[in-house]
Amino acid sequence: MAQMQNTAGKTAVRCPGWTLVMMALALASLLVLVDWNGTGVAKPLWMFAFPLAFGAAGGIVAAVKKAHGWAAVSAGFGIILLPIMTTAITLFQGP
Repeated sequence: MAQMQNTAGKTAVRCPGWTLVMMALALASLLVLVDWNGTGVAKPLWMFAFPLAFGAAGGIVAAVKKAHGWAAVSAGFGIILLPIMTTAITLFQGP
């Protein structure tokens, strides 16, 4: 019969500070993309790469610090922000 391992004494891997900074920058760059004034002026296409780039940078920082779970969270955060924003804007303001 296999024995159960007690993992309660293990310390959790903390999120590296720069990863949190990069995730915050990804969110801030996403908020810059929103047309808050309703002018309808399009943002430059290259600005849409910022959330992904900041998420990937945070993932790289976390991977270098051996926080692989946080690396996945940061990269996923950067990837999923843009579809969430477009869906939310469509739902609240219409197409």
